[in-house]
Amino acid sequence: MENTLNKQNNGFDFQNLLLKVLRYWYWVVASVLIALIAAFLINRYTIPLYEVKSSVMIVKPVEQGASAAALLYGDEVFEGSRDLTNESVLLKTKSLVKQTLNKLEFEVSYYQQGNVKLTEVYKALSPFVVHFDSSSLNIPYGILFKVTPISSTEYTLSTENSHWNNLVIGKRYKSGRNYSIDKFTFSISLKNSGVTDVPNELLFSINKTEDLAGAYASRLDISQMPGGASALVLKISGTTPEKEKEFLNAHMETYRLNNLYIKNSNAINTLDFIDEQLQQISDSLYFIESRLESFKKDNSRLDVSSEGNKFAQQIQTLEEEKALLLVNDKYYNYLRNYLQQGKTLDQLVIPSNLGINDPILNGLISNIVQLQGEIEVINKNDIGSNPIVANELKVKRQQVAELTRSILENLKSIEAANNIALRDLNRRIGEASSQLQRLPTAERKLINIQRLYSLSENLYVFLMEKRAEAGIAKAANTSDVTILSEAAVSAQTAPNTSKNYITALLLGLAIPVGFIFGKDFFNNKVNSLEDINRNTTLPVLGMVGHNKKGSASLIDQSPKSALAEAFRTVRSNLRFMSNAENGSGKIFVVTSSISGEGKTFSAKNLAYIISISGERTLLVNADMRKPNNNTDYGVSSTIGLSNYLAGYAKLEDVIHQSIQEHLHILPSGDIPPNPSELLLNKRMEDLINKLRNSYDYIILDTPPVGILSDGLELMQIADANIYMVRQDYTMKSFLANIQQQYESGKIRNTAILFNDVDYRKLNYGYGYGYGYGYGYYADDLEHQPWWKKFKF
Repeated sequence: MENTLNKQNNGFDFQNLLLKVLRYWYWVVASVLIALIAAFLINRYTIPLYEVKSSVMIVKPVEQGASAAALLYGDEVFEGSRDLTNESVLLKTKSLVKQTLNKLEFEVSYYQQGNVKLTEVYKALSPFVVHFDSSSLNIPYGILFKVTPISSTEYTLSTENSHWNNLVIGKRYKSGRNYSIDKFTFSISLKNSGVTDVPNELLFSINKTEDLAGAYASRLDISQMPGGASALVLKISGTTPEKEKEFLNAHMETYRLNNLYIKNSNAINTLDFIDEQLQQISDSLYFIESRLESFKKDNSRLDVSSEGNKFAQQIQTLEEEKALLLVNDKYYNYLRNYLQQGKTLDQLVIPSNLGINDPILNGLISNIVQLQGEIEVINKNDIGSNPIVANELKVKRQQVAELTRSILENLKSIEAANNIALRDLNRRIGEASSQLQRLPTAERKLINIQRLYSLSENLYVFLMEKRAEAGIAKAANTSDVTILSEAAVSAQTAPNTSKNYITALLLGLAIPVGFIFGKDFFNNKVNSLEDINRNTTLPVLGMVGHNKKGSASLIDQSPKSALAEAFRTVRSNLRFMSNAENGSGKIFVVTSSISGEGKTFSAKNLAYIISISGERTLLVNADMRKPNNNTDYGVSSTIGLSNYLAGYAKLEDVIHQSIQEHLHILPSGDIPPNPSELLLNKRMEDLINKLRNSYDYIILDTPPVGILSDGLELMQIADANIYMVRQDYTMKSFLANIQQQYESGKIRNTAILFNDVDYRKLNYGYGYGYGYGYGYYADDLEHQPWWKKFKF
C-alpha cells in the first residue's frame, strides 16, 4: 500500500468551490437581492449627470494667393496659432471661461427639493427669477435661500444661515419689487399664478463669477478629434444639460472671437505705429510744402534748367533710398525702447510688417512672441502653482530674457549697418548737392526745397502704402476657429442604469463566493474528506454524524438512528482491516491528537455496537490521566486498570459487567503518578494476552498521541488503530503529524474515523449515504426549525 502523500493535487479545486457555493445558495440569492436593491436605489435617487459635447476646427491659414492680402502682397501678413495643445490649454483657461460666463446669466442657481434629492433647475424652468445688484457691498455668495410663495404676488424667504435667516425671516415680500437687506439689493419675480401649487421646496443661491469660472474650467474636457484632424472636441458634464449646452455654445463663440482678436491685434499695433510716424512726417511735409509754394510765388518766372533737372533727379533717387533707411531707423529705435521697457510682447510690431526682411531678426522676434504667448496661456490658466508647470514657466521666462538680450545684440549690428548705409547716402547726396553750386542761387534754392519736399513725400507715401497693407490684412482676417457642431447631449453618464445593475449582480455573486472561498482557504481545521485526503494517505474508516441527542451513548438512542448505523459501518470496516482468523481477540486502539475529538465517545459506542451483535467485547479505559465516567453503562466503580497494573487489584476485580449483555468495561482506575511506566509494565503485556483469550474484541481508549507517547506504545500491539478526526475541530497540521508517523513506520494498520460530521458541509449533498431526508432513520422523522437550515 502506498503510504507517501502526493501533494500535486493541492491546487485550486473549482468543482469543490462550486459545490460549496451551491450548498449555501440561499446566501448567494440573498446577497444578489440586496445588491440589486442597492443598485435600484442608486439609480432611483442619484441625480442624473449628462455629458454635453461640441467640436471646433482650428483652420490652417489659407494657402498663398487665397486671401486679399496675399493677392496684393504675396503672403498672408497675420497668422493665428495652430498648435492644438496650446489651443486646448487656452480653451480651459479660467480667464477665457470667465469671459464666457460674463455673457451668460449664471450668477444665480435655482433648485427644487425632492423627497430625497436636491435638483438644480435650469433658469427657464424655474417658477421664479432672481435679480440682484452686482455692485452691492454684501452679496451672500453660496448661501442657499428657500423661496416660499404664499400667493401669486407674495413670497417669504428663509435660509439655514443664521445671520441671513434673522434678516429675512418673518417678512412678506412682493414679487418684482426691489429690496435692500444688509447692503444687498435684490428682487424676486414669481413667473405665474400657479407657483403656489408647486409641491416641492424652491431654493436659489448666488454664485461668485470667479469661483464659477474655476469650476467650469476644471469640468471642461478638451481632446483632439480622432483621425488626426486639426479639430478639438469639447465636453462638459452637468446635471442641467440645457445649461451646459448654453455654456459650451457661448464658450466656442468666445474662443472664436478671441482668436480673431489675437490676429487683429498685430494689425492694429502696426497701424498705430504707422499713424504715429505719419503724424510726424505730415507736419514736416506741410511745412516744406508751404515753403515751396511761397518760394514759387516769389519767383514765378523761375524755371529749372535741364542741368538743374538732371541734378535734382539724381538727388531725388538718393532721397528715396534714404527714406526707407530712415523708416528702418525709426523702427529700430522703437524696438529697442520697447524691449528695454519690459512691455508685454503681444503689442509688439513685427518687423516684416514694415518691410524689414532681416531673417535673423524676424526669427528672434517670432520666437520671443511665441514664448510670451505660452507664458500668458499658463498664467491665464492659474496652473503656475503646479511644481512641474512652475519650473516650465521659469524656464520659458529665462528663454524670453535670453532672446531679449540676443535681439538687442543683433539690433546693434543691424543699426550699425543701417547707419553706414545712411552715411553713404548722405555723402552721395552731398556730392550731388555740390554740383548745384554752379547753378544760379534762386534755382539752387528751388531744387533744395524740392529735394526736402520729395524726401518727406517719399516717406509719407511709403508709410501710407504700409498702412494700406495693414488695413487690407486686418479687413481680410478671419478667425482660424470654425464651429463644427453645436453643443448637444451625447450621453447620460450617471447613473449608468445597466452598468449599476451588472455591477450589483457581479458584486452580489462575488461577495458570498469570495467569503466562502476565503473561509475555506484560511480555514486551518479539517472540514471535509478532501481535507483529509490532501493531508494524509490513511484510509477513512467511516463517518459519524453530529449527535443531536442529549445523550452521548447509543444505549439511550433508537437502534434505527443514523448514529447507530454509522457505528455499524465502522464495525464492518474494522472487520475487514483486522485479521479474520479465529482463536484470539482483536484489539482496536482508539486515539486522537488532542482531547475533545470524540475519542471516548467513539470507543464507547463502538464497543456497544460490537457487543449487541453477540460478540464478547471489552472496553478498556487506557487513559489513566483522565478517568472516564461509565455510569451510563451501569459501571460506577473507580477501581480499574491503574490499580491492576500497580498490583493492588486482581483482574476479576477491575473488569465490570455493563448493563448491555456481552459488554464488559475495564475502567482507568485511580490516577497514578506514573501512567506511562505502568503501560510499559510487563503486567500490561500479560494483561493484553489474557484479554485476547477471554474476549472477541478489546477496545482500548488511549491517551491523545499528539500530546503523550502512551498511545503510540499501545498502537504497536493493536490489530487496527482508529485515529479520530473531528470536523471543524481537528487541525490540519495534526493530520500532517500522523502522516509522518505513518510514513516513518511507527504506526501501522491505521484508519481515520471522521467524527461529528455535519453532512451538509460535505460536497456530496445532504445525507449522502445515510438516508437523511428519506424517512429511513428515526432522525428523519424530526423536523428542524426553518432558521436552523440557514447554517454557514
